[in-house]
Amino acid sequence: MSLDLHLVEAFLAVLDAGGFRAAAARLGRPQPTISQQVRRLEEMLGHDLLTRGRRSCHATPEGQRFEPLARHALATAQRAVAALRVERLVVGAASNPGIYLLPPLLGEATELRIAGNAQTLERLESGVVDLAVTEWRHDRAGLESHLWRREEMLGIVPPGHRWAGRGRIALAEFLAEPLIGGEPGTGTGRLLAEALGPGHAPLRLARQMASTEGVKRAVAAGLGISVVLGCALRDERRAGSLVALEFEERLLRPIHLSLHEGAARGGAARRFMRRLMAENASGL
Repeated sequence: MSLDLHLVEAFLAVLDAGGFRAAAARLGRPQPTISQQVRRLEEMLGHDLLTRGRRSCHATPEGQRFEPLARHALATAQRAVAALRVERLVVGAASNPGIYLLPPLLGEATELRIAGNAQTLERLESGVVDLAVTEWRHDRAGLESHLWRREEMLGIVPPGHRWAGRGRIALAEFLAEPLIGGEPGTGTGRLLAEALGPGHAPLRLARQMASTEGVKRAVAAGLGISVVLGCALRDERRAGSLVALEFEERLLRPIHLSLHEGAARGGAARRFMRRLMAENASGL
C-alpha cells in the first residue's frame, strides 16, 4: 500500500486545527476537498481516523496510533524535497524566545515555527523542525541540549501601583501578592518556587492568561501584577504602559538550544546553533 501524502497532510491539519474549516484555511484548500481527502484516507486504511463533532474533531484510537507515524512520514517527505533545494533551516521555538529573541537573528532561508516548549521538542524529535529553542532543559534520548543564554526575569506592575516608583524589590515580597500567570508549561512557576526556596508559601495565582502578551495587557489594565522576561517589555517600558521592577535577588531564566545528536557538523542546524552560541558567548 502506498499513501498519498496530500491525504495525510489533510488529516493532520484537521487534528492540529481542530476542525475541517480551520484546516481548509490553513492549507489553502476548499473545505469539501479536505473532507474528501480525509474520507479517502480512512477508506484506504479501513478505519475511521477522526470523530467528527459539531465544534471540533478528535482522533479515534486508530487515528491516535496512526498520527505519530503520519507526522514522521510527512516530515520525512518534506525534508527529502527540501534537501534538493536551497538548504533551508526550520527552527522551532517556545513562545517567549520565538517572539522576543529570535526574529532579528533569522536569515532569509530560515523558517520559524512557534509552539509550546513540549510541542517544540516533539517537533524536533519527529523531524518537523531542525533546531529547538526552549525555556527549559530536557533529557530526551537522541537529542543534545546546550545552554544558549540566561534572560533576566522582571516584575511588572501598572503605572500608579504602590510599587511603581521603587525600581527594585525583594522577590519574596513581590511573590507574596496574588499573581497573573502566563502560558502553562513554561516552567516559570517552578523557577520562582526554586528561587524562593523551601519553607515559603505556595505562589498564589489571581488569574491565568494564555501568553506573555495576555499577561502584559492584564497588568496594564490594572488586573494584577506578574513576572515576565525582561526582553518582552521593551515596547511597554518605552511607552510607559508598564513599570518593570528588578528583583534584589537577580532571577535568570535559561534558554536552551536542542538538536539531534546525529545532526551533520556542517549542516544548517549546527551552523546556526554555533552562530547563536558565539554571538552570545559573553552574555552567559
